[in-house]
Amino acid sequence: MTPFGRLLEGENYGPRRLSAPGTDSNEAPMSAVKPVVTAHPRIAEQIPAFAAIGFFGYLVDAGITFAGAKYLGLSPELARPPGFVVATIVNFTLNRLITFRHSRAPLFRSFLRYCGVASIGLAVNYSVYSVCVALAPRIGIGVTPAILPLFVAAGSGAAMVLTFLGFRFFAFRL
Repeated sequence: MTPFGRLLEGENYGPRRLSAPGTDSNEAPMSAVKPVVTAHPRIAEQIPAFAAIGFFGYLVDAGITFAGAKYLGLSPELARPPGFVVATIVNFTLNRLITFRHSRAPLFRSFLRYCGVASIGLAVNYSVYSVCVALAPRIGIGVTPAILPLFVAAGSGAAMVLTFLGFRFFAFRL
């Protein structure tokens, strides 16, 4: 190191030199640029896992909604809540085991927080679903059991970003 150089200590980087290279060195010229480090390195793993689990939850939700409307004769509005409840429990379990497996938050507290965030997500989700059910006949689309999974998908998609952020930064946080 030259007399004008100094070492930088950084997380997981070890010593770094911040000085001009010596005259006999093949090093790059001085640079104060640090390597880019994401604040939350696990997010790259969490988003695809969350999306896959969310898709599975959608299948559970849409399947139960479809079955309730087709086989039990429930209205579209009444067919939806059982699917959401079951999908919420399934998704909590899978997200806890896979997406947020590094969380050290207590299980029961995480579940209560998860349900709180999921309730907000449900408000968004169910609102979009209900708007689809209400508007479909006005644009010439019949509201049948076969179309309901599409409306469930619209609601789920609208709530996805909101719930991911809530689960990541609130439900599974200590």
